[in-house]
Amino acid sequence: MKKTLIASAVAAASMASVAQAAEMMPEFYGNIQLAYIHTSEETGSTETTTNDFADNGSTLGFKHSHEISPGLTGFLKAELEFDADENHGDGINKVDEAFIGVKGDFGSVQVGTDDTVYEWWDVIDISEAVGISGEFEGVYEGDNLQYVSPTIAGGLTVGVTLALDSTERHTGAIGAKYKTDMFEVILGYSLGREETIDHDDNDATAKVAVDTGDSIGLGANIFLGDLTLGVQYETKSADSVSGTDDPSTEADGYGFIAIYSLGASQLAAGYYAAENDADPSAEEDKFYLQALHNVSDNMYAYVEYTNGSEEAGASETDIEEFAIGATYYF
Repeated sequence: MKKTLIASAVAAASMASVAQAAEMMPEFYGNIQLAYIHTSEETGSTETTTNDFADNGSTLGFKHSHEISPGLTGFLKAELEFDADENHGDGINKVDEAFIGVKGDFGSVQVGTDDTVYEWWDVIDISEAVGISGEFEGVYEGDNLQYVSPTIAGGLTVGVTLALDSTERHTGAIGAKYKTDMFEVILGYSLGREETIDHDDNDATAKVAVDTGDSIGLGANIFLGDLTLGVQYETKSADSVSGTDDPSTEADGYGFIAIYSLGASQLAAGYYAAENDADPSAEEDKFYLQALHNVSDNMYAYVEYTNGSEEAGASETDIEEFAIGATYYF
């Protein structure tokens, strides 16, 4: 064999080794999010004002995938939070997402810490630092097993989440969304969980059986060129305490959002309200405004404002929030 052919073979082998090494390396990403937040709360003649320059959820993460066999891919993702506004502290102090799984023509299956599919329907939650959102307490990301189907029937995706940890406030969730170029409709259902709360380790009568209520959420988006209109509704059934329903834990909430894209900028306005059928005096409502500008491919800045109130019996608290912040990501 000629030396040139030997050299070519060696070069080809080296390039193959480099390519294999590159495939084995995970993708590293992250962001720093900082915001100045002003909050004013007024209850009767008492007013409390706070001003805070704070981290707004800065994260570092990595993800990786590889082919296990033709048509089957393994993957992982880990995202960790840290406080960017402190010159001391706990460093990386919280796991935001961490899961492994496999995917293929059948969809994807994963296990670990991640959002549930119930959150799909919450279309008004676009805020950076202050804003509006649905999802009543009891449904949140945690240790779970999750399946998400591929897109079927021209735009339908379904998903199932099962809680793996007995300390979770829910048993699992089901989600379905159908999307076209003109609109999107999303349905979520979260199953409550039976648990026993022990108020006194030394008193057997202090043990209380609680069955948290189920939640149903419905969201929809309409796409009108640069304008997106979103609307949603959520209802939660009462928790059952020792076999008796607690009407104070029933709730209904609804909201809408309008988002207008203007080149590198985005303008948004929304409203959210929630109430308790058993106690009309327990309700809340909030207006929301946002202006966001993409400074570059790796940085954006925003201004957000909310104004609303919370009622509880004869007491009413007016709450006003203002935030200005920026995020740099890679």
